[in-house]
Amino acid sequence: MILLVTVLELALRVGVILVFPALAVRAWRAGGAARLWRVGAIAVAVILVAAVYVATPASGNALARTRGYGYTVPASLLLHGLTLCLPVVMTAAIVRLLAPRLSSGLALYGLGVLMAGLTWIAGIGLALSVFYR
Repeated sequence: MILLVTVLELALRVGVILVFPALAVRAWRAGGAARLWRVGAIAVAVILVAAVYVATPASGNALARTRGYGYTVPASLLLHGLTLCLPVVMTAAIVRLLAPRLSSGLALYGLGVLMAGLTWIAGIGLALSVFYR
């Protein structure tokens, strides 16, 4: 079970930084802002469901067994929100902002990856400051 959760978390991080920017560019080109925000909302929903799952004892979370589900869920939601949802939202925003100005999909994807990576790093810093203040 621990291996499954580790693979899930790694897939989410790689997906947010490398895959979501491509999905965002594709969504923008196919359907404009409405489709872009729909894809972003689905990505955020998937991340939040994963955050709730990894906080359960069924996922192998030892803290949930000893401290309870109510202790682990808020921390998991906060951590996933800052390190994964925030990059999704910021990447969608940068695609929305720059797509009308850039004709190159590759350049837009590159800027999306850059935004996702920088926001992921900032999210880690924010999470550390919240959890270790």
